Parts: sequence; C-alpha cells; structure tokens
Amino acid sequence: MPLNDRKIISIILEECDKVDARCAGYEAELQEVITEVIALERQHRVRAGSIQKKINDKFNATARFLAEHRRATAQEDIAQ
Repeated sequence: MPLNDRKIISIILEECDKVDARCAGYEAELQEVITEVIALERQHRVRAGSIQKKINDKFNATARFLAEHRRATAQEDIAQ
C-alpha cells in the first residue's frame, strides 16, 4: 500500500476516534465500514487498470487499422 494511502487511512481512523459513540460498538462498526469502503476503492483501482488496458488495446487496434489503410492507399497511389 502506498505511503499516501496509509496516511489517509490513519487520518480517517483518527477522525473516527473523535466521533461521538452513538451506541455500544459504534466506533468499531464505523471503522469496519470505513475499512470496507477503502477496500472497495482499491478494487476499483484494480478494475480501472484493466479497463485502461482494454482501452489501450482498442486504440492500438485502431492505430493498426489506420496504418494498414494508409499503407494500402500509398501502394495504390504508387501503382497508378
């Protein structure tokens, strides 16, 4: 986990300690929910990475199509 993420988590958990206990176990529940949200954000980062790869693959395929089309057009121009 990057240092920046650790700092953010520690700040959030410190702020949890400042929240009024609304019932028994509230602080633990709040910390658990925050931990789960952070885990979901991490999963989103992972998925976003795979999404980025898929996007890059699409752009690369389009670039190859364009390059092949230009090459074919150039060869036709030379043949004429």
